[in-house]
Amino acid sequence: MNLLRLIFNTLSELLQAIIYKWLLAIVSIVKRFIDCFKKFKRYHQLPHDDRDVTDKGCGEIDHPSYHRADPLIYSQKYLLSKGLAVTWNNPDIILLQNGVIIDEANLQPNTEYEIDATIWNNAYDAPVVGMAVNFSYLSFGASTTVTPIGTTVVDIGAKGTSSQPAHGRMKWVTPPAGHYCIQVDFYWADDLNPDNNIGQNNVDVAEAHSPAVFHFDLRNSGKRPDEFHFETDTYTLPPPVECEVQIDRSKTVDQRWEEIKRRHNRADYPVPSGWTIIISPVTAQLQPNEIKSIEVAIEPPADFSGTQSVNINAVSKSGRHAGGVTLTVTKA
Repeated sequence: MNLLRLIFNTLSELLQAIIYKWLLAIVSIVKRFIDCFKKFKRYHQLPHDDRDVTDKGCGEIDHPSYHRADPLIYSQKYLLSKGLAVTWNNPDIILLQNGVIIDEANLQPNTEYEIDATIWNNAYDAPVVGMAVNFSYLSFGASTTVTPIGTTVVDIGAKGTSSQPAHGRMKWVTPPAGHYCIQVDFYWADDLNPDNNIGQNNVDVAEAHSPAVFHFDLRNSGKRPDEFHFETDTYTLPPPVECEVQIDRSKTVDQRWEEIKRRHNRADYPVPSGWTIIISPVTAQLQPNEIKSIEVAIEPPADFSGTQSVNINAVSKSGRHAGGVTLTVTKA
């Protein structure tokens, strides 16, 4: 009986499959195909088509309506990383007292000044709104310790508009003694280039009394012992390039970049003939966070009169730029 029942059930299932189950399977396949087609159509009708969405909910946005701002300041760290000469007399950071620009070499202790930072936007189609700008000071030198002063907020219009650049200002009471550098930095969440968001103003002035003598601190901010040497030049910012009435679009990006490098080539700004610069020590071996005082003696020629700025850049054995200072020699 069991064998007969098994044969009967098998024949019954086979008969059902032949008569209508194959049709149900085809209907199911067609339904799934239609559902997939509808989802695909809805996906391409989205206003912001993002084809790179992942299971993690993150994706790269590539759409004509999406633009990114690029806030920036004259950033020695960024420019040095590109192989360009720099001055530590930052054109975007000045000190004011009662609205008048003050020479940093003449700062008085325990006196209130106002720091003015000029902040630009290199994007033509995206403004910066409500960006925090941090002000701090460091002991005079390279890679020295940062002491916060305060934070303000700025809005910057797109490049070429009347609301660009912006000026961030901060009151600062100088410490009781010492010579200090000013640092300005900021952070924008969707910055097109976050590497140009920090600038320093490290300037000292001395009169040449056979010779002019300066002192600054050098700190190893790395995590390993390092050796530093010093590079000197007399680079100052050249006059701005005249705006082109009609842009020459025949030049490639590489050609324009070569023009920039030629204008800011450190080799074209050597120490003038007849000048003597003695840096002591010549090299500095430093443990992590160790600070060493560096002395610089600058002797101009006997017939020199006027002002001459000299940039001293500290470079590690691995080629990392630790920072620098601009020293200005004056002689009546």
